[in-house]
Parts: sequence; structure tokens; C-alpha cells
Amino acid sequence: AREIYPVLDHSRGEGCWVYDLEGTRYLDMTSGVAVRALGWRYPPLVAFEQTLAHILEELPGQDFDHIPQTLLAERLIALTPGDFPKQVFFTTSGARAVESAVKAAIENTGRTRFVAFRPAFHGRTGYALALTAGKAVQRNLFPQALPVIRLPYPETARRPAGLSAEEWGWRCAEEVRLAIEQEGTDIAAIVVEPIAGEGGIIVPPDSFLRGLRAVADAYGAWLIVDEVQTGLGRTGRWWAIEHSGVVPDALCTAKALGVGRPFGAVIGRSPLFQRGGRHSETFAAEPPQALLTLFLLREIERLGLLENAARMGERLMAGLRRLAASSPWIGEVRGRGLMVGVEIVDPARPEVPAPALRDEVLRLCVRHGHLILLGAGTSAIRFLPPLNVTAEEIDETVARFERALAALAPDRVASPRG
Repeated sequence: AREIYPVLDHSRGEGCWVYDLEGTRYLDMTSGVAVRALGWRYPPLVAFEQTLAHILEELPGQDFDHIPQTLLAERLIALTPGDFPKQVFFTTSGARAVESAVKAAIENTGRTRFVAFRPAFHGRTGYALALTAGKAVQRNLFPQALPVIRLPYPETARRPAGLSAEEWGWRCAEEVRLAIEQEGTDIAAIVVEPIAGEGGIIVPPDSFLRGLRAVADAYGAWLIVDEVQTGLGRTGRWWAIEHSGVVPDALCTAKALGVGRPFGAVIGRSPLFQRGGRHSETFAAEPPQALLTLFLLREIERLGLLENAARMGERLMAGLRRLAASSPWIGEVRGRGLMVGVEIVDPARPEVPAPALRDEVLRLCVRHGHLILLGAGTSAIRFLPPLNVTAEEIDETVARFERALAALAPDRVASPRG
């Protein structure tokens, strides 16, 4: 990544635009990896943040109640699917939100075996790392902290010919049930991303998630959804799991939740823990942080950003699919809302992953298009604009991406290893 991107100027930027140290302006379609839901230096947010100077910076939320934390917990409970009693546990990152959900599932089921998928990314710490699978460099030498039954995530490339997406989803869920029967039925939880983000923006059939809910229920296990990258409006709904109509037992969120600061939460069945002291963090929903997040949630509603994410996502995918129709370098365009992936392929060998070719496209985006994008999975490029992105910015993104693809040498082929 250091070889692809310029050194950015930390003192400049607004909306979708950032600058390098030489003053070159770039169109940024990463939103800080889905952190900046309102873009860089959103003026009303900057102004609101300045009003918080008199607020107490830190009150340990696990020991003391305060109004901003309570209001935020109530707001998140109201936004999360399920009409059962819920609790919120605040934390400081997505990985820690997953850790908290894992411990809650163990606490409530009395079991320690989990089901997870490949590819999957849930974090790089302890239990979260035990559930993660995608890059060996993330796991080498670190011991497995949990017993995990791991299955393939339902990627399009694996779908048998003649099988509908709906049928494929149910079949993949049935594979989960069979694996549980073979490897151990004492399951605490199934942990899944409703869209595999780091794995390549892989959108599973809705039937897959419905099937996981049924499997979890059959074994008395929890269904934990990791919405760290997908949540808070990115897919056109508050939560990506809502597209399938599935109600999880626990939902993990972070990234956009912190409005640029380290912040996460798990919202789940009450009680998450059977007694006090079972799990705790010093820092979490401090008063300024809670107020900033409440401001974000209000702006998403006030500006209609769920609807904007859905509309602009359709516009972005339509533009990218027009490019795919004439570009030999694009194998697939997939996504939901403003979470979009483009699979880069070598036209001579489209079935072989092409990470080196993908990285070259990213370089050309920076150099020829002044467009900043990120990789995902083995050969995909991901587009994660802020939720308030405009139609003009979406169209400009597609045009700049097209220029980058046009700059690829026509005789360019992938190396034997991709």
C-alpha cells in the first residue's frame, strides 16, 4: 500500500476530496475504510465538535451512568432488529466488539465452539482473530484461541451452474448444518459478516443468512453478525442484515459509529453477561463520543442518507457495469448500497486470482485518475464513498476509474502466481 498511495496532507480535505503534500487533489472513495460516513471535515460536524470543549472527557461507563451514554444505548437498541429485551456493551474497536459478543455467547450458552467462514475478517485480537480467515500473514504463529468449525463463504464463483442464488444460499446453509453434525453440535454461536468486506465485497444470497438463522435456532446457538464495515447505512439500510429479514442475537458495530474516533459496540440479547465484572473496558462511550455518535445518527436521518446510499449505490454499480461490458479487466461488479466491489481479472486466465494486476490498477487510479481506492480480498477493488456522496461525484469516480483501466497496457498479463 505504501508503494501505491501518495503521502497525504493531514491539514486539508473535505467531503470526498483529499490532497497530497504537493497540493494534488484526489477523489477519495474509501471514507477512511468506511469510518467517515459524512466524509472529511463535514462542516456541521466540525462546528458541533467545537461545542463539546466544556464536556467532561471521560467517565468510566462500566462504573458510572451518564446521560449521553444512556441516550446512545437507547438509540442503538431502537435501530437494531428484534423486539426482545436488549443490552448494549460499548467498546473501543470492531475487534473488541466481536470479542465482547463472543464472550456473551459463551456466557449465555455455556459452550465454546463457534462456526465461522472463509474468507472472513473479524479483527486481529484473541477471539476475533480465531474467527478470521483470509490472509495467512494475519494468523501465522498466533495460537487458535477458540475451537472453530470453518466453512467457505458463499462466493458467486462457487455456485454450481443451473442453481439459482436462492437455492445456492440454502445449500450453503445446509453445509453448515452438516459440518456441525460432523465436528460438534455444542455450538455457542455462528459468526458471520452479512457482506464479506475484507474478503472482497462478497454479497451472499439472502437465503444463506436465513438458513444460518435456522441452523443456529436448531442447535440453541446464537447468531452473531459483524456489521463493523457494513452497518450504519452503508448498504442503504441501517444494518446490512435487514436486507435478508434476519434478526440476530447480537450485532457488532464500529468504524462509522465512532465518527472518526476509536469506538465500537455490541447490541444483543439481555443480559449479555450474567453478572457484573464478567467483562469491562475503561474507555468506551465517553460523553463527547456518545454525543458525536448521536449527532451522526441524527444527520443520517435528517439528510435521508439511507435513501441516498441506496440510490447512489445503484448509480455507482450501473456505471461500473457499463465499464465491465467493454473492459476485459473486470470480471464482476457486486455490492449493496455504497459498498461495492469490482473483481479484477486477467482476460487470458479469468479463473486465476490476479492480485498483482489488481494492485497495478490501484496504482493507475492514483497516478492517472487521481482516484483513491482500496483493495479487498485477493483481486477485488472496493468502493466505499461517504453516505452523502453526490451523483456528480459518483459519475466522476466512474470516469476516473475508466481512465485508469484504459492506461493498462493491452498486452498486460498476470504473473504465474497472480
